[in-house]
Amino acid sequence: MLWLVAVLNGKTLQGVPGYGRNLIIKTIPAIEDYQSNVYEVFMEPYLYDYSRPVYPVAGNRAEKQIDLAVAPRSAPGLQAVVHLLPDEDSGVGGELVFTQIVPNGPVTIEGNITGLFAGLHGVHVHQSGAVKDNCKEIGPHFIAFYGRHGGPRDPIRHVGDLGNIKAEEGATVNVKIVDHLISLAGPRSIVGRSLAISKGEDDYGRASTEDSALTGTSGPALACGIIGYLN
Repeated sequence: MLWLVAVLNGKTLQGVPGYGRNLIIKTIPAIEDYQSNVYEVFMEPYLYDYSRPVYPVAGNRAEKQIDLAVAPRSAPGLQAVVHLLPDEDSGVGGELVFTQIVPNGPVTIEGNITGLFAGLHGVHVHQSGAVKDNCKEIGPHFIAFYGRHGGPRDPIRHVGDLGNIKAEEGATVNVKIVDHLISLAGPRSIVGRSLAISKGEDDYGRASTEDSALTGTSGPALACGIIGYLN
């Protein structure tokens, strides 16, 4: 297909944006008595040049080995951001930045949240990015191929289950989460979906009730926002 587009436009393949990207194949291990192996196949995201240095690629281009030891800190790979807006008059807000250095690698979430009352609050990626005047239309948790709610380290969980954050009365919450299941590209991409901060603590599906198996009994969202690529 790329060859045909190139010929029709009078270009060589090297002139087609993104030429040379690899197909990435990721295996999600089987869970005994629950599901077999899951295989994801997608094209490595094309990182447009924003006049920033990029990671040096060592060895054969086809192997795409990134030498992290000499990688400059100013080239963070893929990044996304969410601006959290209060649901109705909750007063909760903040900003979180998502960073994924290696395609299909872990995602780091960092930022600050203000206005939360003391206690534990669930953090979830929801299916829809339909954030208008409130957080009522963002849909269920982003499930992808896992069908039961759980904690961030559980083998069975929704992709969007990111656990809890702890707030102290009147203090800004400094967030740092590293998650190995969400992604900024491919079938598990959270970009274009919404992130919500829940009113209550997420019980990780341990309560043996229907609500616990769906949402962790964490209650309604206090704040939410659409996740979008940074730059």
